Amino acid sequence: MTHAGPAVPTAVFGPETAVGAPHALVLAPVTARWDEGAFFAPVIRTLAGAGLRVTVVDTLSLWDEEADSMAAFVARWRALLPDFGRVDLLCGNALGGAVAQALLPDCAPDTAALLVSGPARTDPVLEQRLTQIAGLAASGRPGAALALLNRRVLPYDSPDAGSAPVEADAAAGRRLAAGMRLLCGIDVSAAVHAHPGPLLQIVGSHSQLVTRRHTAAAPHHRVHIAPGAGMRPHAEQPAKVAALIEAYLREKGLR
Repeated sequence: MTHAGPAVPTAVFGPETAVGAPHALVLAPVTARWDEGAFFAPVIRTLAGAGLRVTVVDTLSLWDEEADSMAAFVARWRALLPDFGRVDLLCGNALGGAVAQALLPDCAPDTAALLVSGPARTDPVLEQRLTQIAGLAASGRPGAALALLNRRVLPYDSPDAGSAPVEADAAAGRRLAAGMRLLCGIDVSAAVHAHPGPLLQIVGSHSQLVTRRHTAAAPHHRVHIAPGAGMRPHAEQPAKVAALIEAYLREKGLR
């Protein structure tokens, strides 16, 4: 269910009584439109089932033409972060994961982080693929851009899903172009390495976009490679990812 809350589209899940419940804040990836947390449904079920109150936000809702860099975009999220109260678990997927990692210096030192295919840095291969999607979206072909994104999030050995454009309007095109371009040239590794709290990053071994080389971790953090998975290991291997997250929550005293 979407709530008014802070000045961004927000969906809240978990215990009806939030008093005493650990709080997880989830930052969404680039989506053609706000989907009220559907992108992370398997993880949300795991977190809420463990007793956490889960707040999911539309990361791209703070973007406009004036936030034309990741630094400017993160600054907007930094200013809004206190409105969510205490955050015990900061989560992010794809673009949301990159923003979450950039925000770690603004969180309490013991804040746990959970990232799924959230890049800490990019490289020429990833940037070329992001730019290709952004270029289609910006040139008035949002359906083709979304179709290409849908193919890129699959494991690289998946059967060809086809190249026919899917339904997407101009607003979706603006979101896709903005989100892809924001990720180009990022490097928030220093923020990750300096975070004293626990961190679990999950990436697919067969991802066409975010891979192990795009992650950052301090010695006390963990990067888990999901064998055979693409950009969405939580959707492709829900039971395995749920077990991994549940173990992480128990280890960190969050359930």
